[in-house]
Amino acid sequence: MCGIAGLLHFGRQPDAAERVRGMARSIRHRGPDDEGYWQDDSVALGFVRLSILDIAGGHQPMSNEDGSVWTIFNGEIYNHRDLRRELERCGHRFSTDHSDTEVLVHGWEQWGERLTDRLNGMFAFAVWDSRSRALFLARDRYGIKPLYKAALAGGEVLFASEIRAIHASGLLGREADADGLMEYLSQQNLWSGRTCFAGVEEFPPGTRETIDARAAKRVRYWDYSFPRGSRASLATAAAQHREILSRVIRRQAAADVPVMTYLSGGIDSSSIAAAAHQLDPGMAAYSCIFQLDGVGDDAIVDEREFSRSMAAYLGIRHIQLEVPQDALASSIDQTIRALETPRMGMSYVNFLIAQRVSRDGKVVLSGTGGDELHGGYVYRYRAVKPEASPLPHRLRQRVKRLLHGRGTVPPNGDAVYFQMLNFPIPVDRVEQALTPEFRRQVKSYDPRESIGRMLSDCPYEDPWDRVLWVDARTYLHGLLVLEDKLSMASSLEARVPLLDNELVDFVSNLPWRLLFDGDTGKIVFRESVRHLVPDTIYRKPKMGFGPPDASWYRGVLRPFIASQLSPDRVARRGVFQPQYVEAVLNDHFSGRANNVAIIWSMLSLESWCREFGLLGGDGAC
Repeated sequence: MCGIAGLLHFGRQPDAAERVRGMARSIRHRGPDDEGYWQDDSVALGFVRLSILDIAGGHQPMSNEDGSVWTIFNGEIYNHRDLRRELERCGHRFSTDHSDTEVLVHGWEQWGERLTDRLNGMFAFAVWDSRSRALFLARDRYGIKPLYKAALAGGEVLFASEIRAIHASGLLGREADADGLMEYLSQQNLWSGRTCFAGVEEFPPGTRETIDARAAKRVRYWDYSFPRGSRASLATAAAQHREILSRVIRRQAAADVPVMTYLSGGIDSSSIAAAAHQLDPGMAAYSCIFQLDGVGDDAIVDEREFSRSMAAYLGIRHIQLEVPQDALASSIDQTIRALETPRMGMSYVNFLIAQRVSRDGKVVLSGTGGDELHGGYVYRYRAVKPEASPLPHRLRQRVKRLLHGRGTVPPNGDAVYFQMLNFPIPVDRVEQALTPEFRRQVKSYDPRESIGRMLSDCPYEDPWDRVLWVDARTYLHGLLVLEDKLSMASSLEARVPLLDNELVDFVSNLPWRLLFDGDTGKIVFRESVRHLVPDTIYRKPKMGFGPPDASWYRGVLRPFIASQLSPDRVARRGVFQPQYVEAVLNDHFSGRANNVAIIWSMLSLESWCREFGLLGGDGAC
């Protein structure tokens, strides 16, 4: 796990090497153990390393034997040993003992851009091929590892693991992007490739791009697919799932440093902890618990009884972090600084638990990704009903696109799903919530168009497949951004075994009767791990990970929130209408509504402005 940075300039930047050195050092938290640089007359590459695999031999940038191919790589390739053997049979000679980075170098020589089709892992990497004078960029299937890019007016291309490195080049000024902010406020997420910074693009997941002096060619090499071809019984599918999960944990627990695990008390983290504990009985498990004095009904989000029972069941070493009620006030700025842009969820808790784990090691196994493809979001599936239509599929798609082009929400059951995706500020409250001045700055983003296009582009008619496809492309990607940024801020590598390619491909082929029965979700997953977890965990319903913020906001955090979102501060930013913010806070503080989501978004925006010196902000990061 590392950080990468580069500048493709084709001779236009004589000081490119020094600029890239500054870029890499701005993300030193991603790789405090080592750094490396390489350049020629067209490109400069920089790298900071968190040493986890082949500690002695994994220095980057790394090249082939004659120095004609160079790579910088952030992530882990879990099938690197199999690929190494295949490449050796093809005549390639390796200089490292077991570095997965070197597989990319020789894999590029052997397969070119089709290399990405063979990789099982989490990655963002760049390859410079001096023979073709071309730069190749790629990101893993799901977007586990981040990659950002900026194309400059002079033809130069900046790329890096974090946005701050793009700005550290000195070639692009730091300015707010109103369209990106509008997307966040309309979706509490960013999935279009926009960021909240002008001129900076998030490179899409499952995508590769080749750039030379003439042009850039971008290809989406992978997308979610649900063939649903399996005819297996529940018992057979559960046995297959169990075998695959065992292989996955063995692959993803491989490291030259100790590996730890999160343990929230849900089926995902409990299963990972159980399988990993079988491999390493000395492994430690980490849980968040919350300070609950005076907390109301939302005390239910605290899962300490489940995580403690799971830890006792395994006999695993269990470390608990109790989050105090005022933790948001002391950690939100650090969280937003790590995230670089406002993001979804009350993610300061994720930041705090990652910070705690990093005191003991460099690698942690996370349960992120277990719900999206296993059928875990039962409330979504219950809300979306199939609707019969007399029109053939192709004609329905044409009608949808026609209506969508007019700014209309696509018809049928998508309307309910649209409402789920369009929050915390729905389309009918935009004028009430946001100032006319800010709305005029928004040039191209429209929530109807953005969400409508995502729904319209979905290739599936089955309502539950539609939810899975869109959730995976939007919500899951947002979760993965959080997982990476908030762990790497503390130099911690978070691995996500439930998104291993083998497991995803298997689950995507299962019929819905093995995922959701109208009441219970993740059916095959539960049966697969039934022998690994206590009955209370096996039967436990889905609970999201997060603090009891509804109560905390009304209690100890109320003065902090009122100060951060005072009318003067809100007016200074020029985004929200002060009277709207006041109404939102009053409704929440009085208990008339639960406005946690929109309050978090407002607090995040305020912190972002301060931390990055934007929209009248008073700080710099």
